[in-house]
Amino acid sequence: MIFLAPWALAIGALSAAGVVLLHLVARQRPAAYLLPTTRFIPDQRTLVSRAAARPRDLVLLALRVLLLLAAGAAFSRPILAPTRGAMARVVLLDRSRAVASPSEALARVRTLVSGTVPTTIIAFDSIPTPIAVAALDSVSRASRADAEGSLSAAFAAARRAGVLLAEHADSVQLVVVSPMARSEIDSATQRIRDGWHGAVQIERMALRADSNTTWRLEHGLSRDDPLGPSVAVLRPVSGGRVTRLIRRAPLAMDSAFARDGGTVVWWDSTSAVRPVPEGLAVGEAVIVAVLGRRAIAPGRVRARWADGTPAVTDSPVGAGCVRDVGIVVPPGGDLALHAPFQRIVRTLLMPCGVAQSESPADSAVIARLVGSARNAAPSAAMRSDKDRPSPLARWLLGLALLLAITEVLVRARRAPEAA
Repeated sequence: MIFLAPWALAIGALSAAGVVLLHLVARQRPAAYLLPTTRFIPDQRTLVSRAAARPRDLVLLALRVLLLLAAGAAFSRPILAPTRGAMARVVLLDRSRAVASPSEALARVRTLVSGTVPTTIIAFDSIPTPIAVAALDSVSRASRADAEGSLSAAFAAARRAGVLLAEHADSVQLVVVSPMARSEIDSATQRIRDGWHGAVQIERMALRADSNTTWRLEHGLSRDDPLGPSVAVLRPVSGGRVTRLIRRAPLAMDSAFARDGGTVVWWDSTSAVRPVPEGLAVGEAVIVAVLGRRAIAPGRVRARWADGTPAVTDSPVGAGCVRDVGIVVPPGGDLALHAPFQRIVRTLLMPCGVAQSESPADSAVIARLVGSARNAAPSAAMRSDKDRPSPLARWLLGLALLLAITEVLVRARRAPEAA
């Protein structure tokens, strides 16, 4: 334990010493002698001071000394200084669709947690999820995520985990196990990374090869449909996988189509919701437009609103899936003519299990993410306070208040005896 304001403790100790000195100065009435001339002396109390060999009123003295010491210790801001190790580690494990071999990534992570260094593992795709070291086996059995990775979200989660580890370590190391795809880096990634005051070690993995992206829409939409202009720009492809776009509730034939390996995209156009300005993120495409929200079924999240609420989900049905789109496009406006919205429409109409083309990030971008620092981030740069606050100050103030009340009661009881 250390004291952030030791001068308050020193003042309390000096005040306690002053009280002891005052108790050594005994003030008492002189001895009385019967003289005939005493009738000429004014009738008033006479006190004399003298130094005593030992202090009087030891109980009051003890109460006052403890009161001053407790108050001084409370105002000196005592805090706990926990025992810290040399280093801790945060590992960011990429579980997005850009990873070629999830088992290889897990094997790399196991080598990082095999030592005695305290390690926090955060698996991420579009959303970071902390996982325990003991849960790595369950992660290895899980299927690969179909979502894009977000290094911005991963770095933000690493920063929060680093603050907790900094309480028990002198420095915190950050390791990223990822193929570092270009789609995982956005405009905010570098700024969030700069919040990590140290080097970033990147364990680069193989990038997943492109899957068969040949697919076609079963039938188009009319120009009068709010989605018509966006669907019309899709180039028809013969063969490949098929997507069925429906603008009403799914029927039995749609479920049978999905069970046979097709993709049914339910993009409802009959929901009577009030459009309001909304932010929408689908992969790398982000738009802000007047849109409506519709309640959707739970499933694998493909897109989110600006507040994090799922906007599009996938539900597996047989060999295919049903995609529930909760984005209501108002009938008026020119949103369907904008290129960002057209990219969103194309992404949402892609069959389930078809990955978009991935490309590696530029080497200069990765060099900036690694940073110029050579060492791990010092824990002092992460902690908001020097140490964890201690509740001892409140207890000391309570003790001082109790001693003050006791001192008053003892002094009030002894006053009639002295009289």
